[in-house]
Amino acid sequence: MLTFAHSTYFHDLLGGFSAGVVIANSKGLVYASNPSAAVLLGETPQSLADPARAKSIVARSDNPRGLAHFLAAPIKHGRKPAPITFPYRHPDGTLRHFRLSCSLLLENEKIFGILFEIDDMTEIFALHARERDMLLGIHAVQQERIESLGRFSLAVAHQIRNPLMIIGGFAGRLQRRHPEGDPDAEALAMILDGARRLESVVRAVSSYARRRSAEPVMADPADLATRAMETARSRTGCNAPFTVDAAVGLARLDAELTVETLAELLANALEAGNAAGGDATGVIAVQVRREGRQRLVLAVEDRGPGVAEDIRPFIFDPFFTTKAVGVGMGLCIAKRNAEELGGTLTCANRPGGGCLAELTLPDVPADPART
Repeated sequence: MLTFAHSTYFHDLLGGFSAGVVIANSKGLVYASNPSAAVLLGETPQSLADPARAKSIVARSDNPRGLAHFLAAPIKHGRKPAPITFPYRHPDGTLRHFRLSCSLLLENEKIFGILFEIDDMTEIFALHARERDMLLGIHAVQQERIESLGRFSLAVAHQIRNPLMIIGGFAGRLQRRHPEGDPDAEALAMILDGARRLESVVRAVSSYARRRSAEPVMADPADLATRAMETARSRTGCNAPFTVDAAVGLARLDAELTVETLAELLANALEAGNAAGGDATGVIAVQVRREGRQRLVLAVEDRGPGVAEDIRPFIFDPFFTTKAVGVGMGLCIAKRNAEELGGTLTCANRPGGGCLAELTLPDVPADPART
C-alpha cells in the first residue's frame, strides 16, 4: 500500500477530488493529502503531514475537543464516526464552515488507514444566513404592520364608540316616551338593537387589537376553568352539565388571559349544545393534562353538531360566524390570546360527535418544596 501511496497515479487521483482529502495511517499520522485540503485548511501538504502542526490546526475549530474526538474515534474505537460540521478560522482571517466525514480503509478486515474528506459549506451557510435575515426582516415588517393595524383599529373603535353612545342613549330616552305598540317605538327599538350590535363589534375589535403581555402566576387550572364557565354562562344565557378533570396541580399561567380564552371556547360549546337541543347528554367537559414538563393542554369537549368541513378553514378568521346574529370574533380572540400566552389553539371534530378545542400553553409546574 505504501508503494501505491507514493505513486504518481495515486497523487493524480487525489488531485482530481474537488473536496479536501487527508489520509492517515492506523496510528493517526498523515501520509497523504491533496491540494484542495491544503487550500481549505490554509496549510501546505508538508505541514499537514507534520504531527507537530496537528494541534494548532485543530485549535482553529470552534470546538477543538469535539474535533479531536472525531479524528481519534477510528483509531481508538475502530469505528466510523458520524460526519460533523464546524466553523474553522482560516489563517487568512476568514471564517469557513466545513463538513468533515471519514471512511475506513480496510485490508483483510483490518484498518490500515483513515480517509478524511473535507467539504467547504461556507457558501451554503452564507445562503442560509441571508435567508434567515430576509425572513427576520419580513417578520419585522409584518409585526410592524400588525401593530399599525392594531393601533388603527383601536382609533377607529374609539371614534365609533362616542357617537354610538349618543345614538343609543337618545334612542333609549325617546323610546321611553312612546307607549308599547307605537310605530315610533318599534323604530326606536330597531335603532337601539342596531346600536347594541355595533357596540358588540366595537368591543370585540378593541379586545382583539389591544396587545397584552402575559403575566404568569401560580394558579389552579380547575379553578380557572370554573371561572371561565361562569363567565360563558352569564354571557350566553345557556346552561349545560359541566365537568372538570384537572388533577395536575398548580401551573404557572396568566390567569386573566387563560380565563378569557377558555370563556370564549366554553361559550361556543354552550351555544353548540343549545343548538343541538341542550339535553342532559350535552355535557361540556374540560380536561387538563401535561405533556412533558413544559406544556399544559386544556381541552374543551362538547356534544354539539361539530364543525362543518366546509367552514373549518375559516373558524379563526375575524368576523366569521354562522349565527344569524353574532360578531364572529370569539374564536379569533381566543387564538390571539393563545399566541400572546406563547401557545396554540386548535379545533377539531370529536370521533363520537361534537367539537374538541385544545389550548396548549407553556407551563412551569409548581415546585413541591415551595408549596
